[in-house]
Amino acid sequence: MEFYLFGFIGLVLLFFIVVYGVQMGIDSSKQVKALKAELKDIKRHIKELEEKKK
Repeated sequence: MEFYLFGFIGLVLLFFIVVYGVQMGIDSSKQVKALKAELKDIKRHIKELEEKKK
């Protein structure tokens, strides 16, 4: 009986670890996408400034 309890607690713990890992992966993915969008915007501004200088 004790083995089933420990096995169940282990599975629940494993589930929460996986959920936490997936959430952290999604968060960092959103940050990377936001940084890419910001870099594209900065590049566009730099090109506009270079064109104005000419």
